[in-house]
Amino acid sequence: MDNKVSKVYPVQTLRRPGELFEEVEALAGIGYWEWDEITDNCTYCSEQLARMHGVTVEEFMRRATSMDADLEWVHPDDREHYRTQTLRLRQTKSIVELEYRIIKTGGGEIFVRERGVAVVDPDGTHLRSYGFILDITSLKSAEFALRDLHQRQEEILEQRTKALRLSEERYAFAISGASQGVWEWDLNTEHNYMSEQWKLRLGYTEESLPNASGLFIKIVHPEDRAHVEQAFQEHLKDRVPFDLSLRLLHKNGEQIWVRARGHAVWNNENRATKMGGTISDITEYRKLLDTAQYYAERDQLTGLYNRHYFMRIADALLHQSSSNCRSCGVAIIDLDDFKEIIDCHGHPAGDSALIVLAERLVEYIGDTGIVIRLGGDEFAIVFSAQLSWEETVQYFKRLLEEIAKPIAWEGFLFECSASLGLAEKTHANGSDVNDLLQQADLAVYDAKASGGNAVRCYSEALLTAALNRTNTLKSARRALTDERFVLCFQPKADLQSQKLAGFEALLRLSNKDGTLVPPSSYAEVFEDSVLARRIGEMVRLRAIDQASSWLNAGHDFGHIAFNISPPEFQAYQRDAQFVDRLMEAIAKAGLKPSHIQVEVTEDVLLTRKRENVSSILRHLRENGITVALDDFGTGHASLLHLKETEFDLVKLDVSFVRSMLTSDVDMAIVETIAKLAAKLGKQIVAEGIETQEQLAALQDLGVAFGQGFLIGHPVPGDAVGFPSNALF
Repeated sequence: MDNKVSKVYPVQTLRRPGELFEEVEALAGIGYWEWDEITDNCTYCSEQLARMHGVTVEEFMRRATSMDADLEWVHPDDREHYRTQTLRLRQTKSIVELEYRIIKTGGGEIFVRERGVAVVDPDGTHLRSYGFILDITSLKSAEFALRDLHQRQEEILEQRTKALRLSEERYAFAISGASQGVWEWDLNTEHNYMSEQWKLRLGYTEESLPNASGLFIKIVHPEDRAHVEQAFQEHLKDRVPFDLSLRLLHKNGEQIWVRARGHAVWNNENRATKMGGTISDITEYRKLLDTAQYYAERDQLTGLYNRHYFMRIADALLHQSSSNCRSCGVAIIDLDDFKEIIDCHGHPAGDSALIVLAERLVEYIGDTGIVIRLGGDEFAIVFSAQLSWEETVQYFKRLLEEIAKPIAWEGFLFECSASLGLAEKTHANGSDVNDLLQQADLAVYDAKASGGNAVRCYSEALLTAALNRTNTLKSARRALTDERFVLCFQPKADLQSQKLAGFEALLRLSNKDGTLVPPSSYAEVFEDSVLARRIGEMVRLRAIDQASSWLNAGHDFGHIAFNISPPEFQAYQRDAQFVDRLMEAIAKAGLKPSHIQVEVTEDVLLTRKRENVSSILRHLRENGITVALDDFGTGHASLLHLKETEFDLVKLDVSFVRSMLTSDVDMAIVETIAKLAAKLGKQIVAEGIETQEQLAALQDLGVAFGQGFLIGHPVPGDAVGFPSNALF
């Protein structure tokens, strides 16, 4: 463990509790998967999961199309168990856990433990499943080694017992020089006896440790004496087997683990007169057991306690801490954009960063708390402090500054920011660590939503928002299944000719009474990457179908524009076939690439992988699709993005159009954008035109295109008109 965290504080110093989840990824890494139960195929596979199977993520996703396909990776002896448990996962709401062996592509096999859970809607329909797979090969190896060692010990003990029954002399000869000894206790005289061989093993001679009353008390570890006495009494009272592990003290103070077994002898009056038996050295066995216990409770990479240990002791620690400290609770730390380090420098750089960060956390927290690695780039801290809650918040804000210090690796310097969520244990919220973890998770979510590198505290408002978000997502999934998402089309006009230029496809949610709900009412939907991608795919296909229908009806509709949301774009950065699939759908519908426009907001460019985004946009333009930068002027670095990324159109945000006639500042901004776009060879689409005065001002500035209620309202596809004359 040369590269482990050198300083891990023992539980005894903390006096507070913790919890478990069991993402025990430390022993060999952990993989994550998601499965769409509707389409019966894998929708997400982590890189670690793909490596466990000996393939790339792309290869895994290509092959994981059904349960039968997954069975190709499962060891033949484990396939029936795997099939049974997988079917059970699809039929229950409970967490399903199983262990099996994976046959890796390219050779070799590993033992894994998998935990999965199904997501169901209120009527019981299974929508999707997700879970984790943990490599437990090392744990299994230790388990087999322990089993073999125990079996060998049993065999040796059995041989020695037989020898004892055959002959005292032969038995004495057999155990001489071995790791076993004989003991006896005369219950009438309290006389204690131990074989000479074991006295020597403990560093004593017959003279320095005579067979007499008090011998056992002298050599049994003080912490084990009560346990030994209890075992004696239980054997004498109920005649339960006397078989226990305990520590004996060497003369030099060293502890030797032994296994003591024996039984009492009863006289005709049913009174025990003596006890005797054997002792065997199990020190090596205990070392192996302690090693296995260490790895069961520690993260192999960082040496920190892991989620398993956290879940086991967290409640006790919090309960102890709450009565001794002014503030205590749970903090969750989630690194921001940590995957970017791995993508840029590889997993060795990521592992090195995690080790450094773990050391910083342990050093900063000290005896204020226990640091746990929950898994991946997520850490937790069970803390208690003699600080007010306001001081505790400031304490953790300073921790973010420690985390953000540069990390050196093989000539590179990189930084990690983090989002931190705090949940305070109070009398009001009880001491259940699961509740505190959930609260801290909500606070982390809020910190990330604010842009990261921030500390947020749990509040009831966060829980309410989370419940609303969950209900909104649930309603959106149901609406998607029920096909209640509809497309409306708002016309765009050439402001100079006043003729129809095209349409923008706008998503609306249809209530059961037929009324349409705008996207602002379900904005949380597009924060869920899976749901956003499904809805985005539906929007594109329907827009293309509508354009094809208009074209076949002889309508000159110009083009249809649709938006690609940031979560979709993040997914498509890893999907090399996205543009090809879009082009195939356009061609299949009988359309030309010029019939389609793609709109993206500046948010898709706010990533360290901006070059990947630019590559996708460039690929779209090279295939003849027009690309527009939406909501221009409202982002963080619009001019930089306009300069470095290839766009054909710039959409002037409605906020500027609405106030340009009443605000000299906004009018100056609009004029500047118009001149800048002209110099860069870009065309402008003005959004939100509602009055003739706004229209005239934009025409005077040379703005090419516009849309808004003055030009036309969004309407369903079958209600769209195609006037041959001017629109306004």
